[in-house]
Amino acid sequence: MAVNFILKRRNVDKINLVGWSWGTAILGGFTAQHNDIVVKLVLYAPLWTLKEPPPFSGTGAYRSVAKEEARARSLRGIPDLKKEEVSPQSWFDQWWEANLAADPVGAKQIPQVVRAPNGVLKDTVELLANGKPLYDPSRIKVPTLVISAEWDQDTPLFMAQEVFRKLVNTPHKRQVVLAEGTHTIAVEKNRMELIKEVQCFLDEDARLSEKDTT
Repeated sequence: MAVNFILKRRNVDKINLVGWSWGTAILGGFTAQHNDIVVKLVLYAPLWTLKEPPPFSGTGAYRSVAKEEARARSLRGIPDLKKEEVSPQSWFDQWWEANLAADPVGAKQIPQVVRAPNGVLKDTVELLANGKPLYDPSRIKVPTLVISAEWDQDTPLFMAQEVFRKLVNTPHKRQVVLAEGTHTIAVEKNRMELIKEVQCFLDEDARLSEKDTT
């Protein structure tokens, strides 16, 4: 287990956990079962049950994503006049090259593609689209930050609100919505807003009471 490896490597008893998108389901579920070894939890762009069927499907172990397709998805939700400002093409090009370096098989194809596992799509279609959550937020008992961006089309704001509402047993919880950002705000103009909010939450006194939440 990755968490056990980190605990042993760092010689500590507890760690902070930060999850993005599908990672929020993994770390939310893990924390719900192992509150004793988690200091704080950050759920960035949290995934939750869908209000309508997902606009995608996938067969096989993975899907192949071309650069143009990935770029179009990264711009969803951004007003046309702000697309280059919020998500510069040159930044996306660097992100794409880094992903190709991590997938040498896809990089050798013509045209080049990045391969993405389909397990996430399968679970989304079979579970989340049918109102079956992947974990129970009420079992999380550590300080938790729920953070998302206003233009996120992959995990819309209602998902973050649902997760936040169900965090009924945390000693301290906070929800933050970042302006002018999408699901991938971490590689956009306002990425530092995300980093600052997360770092502030991790650094502040863990003993804050419920009355101090926002």
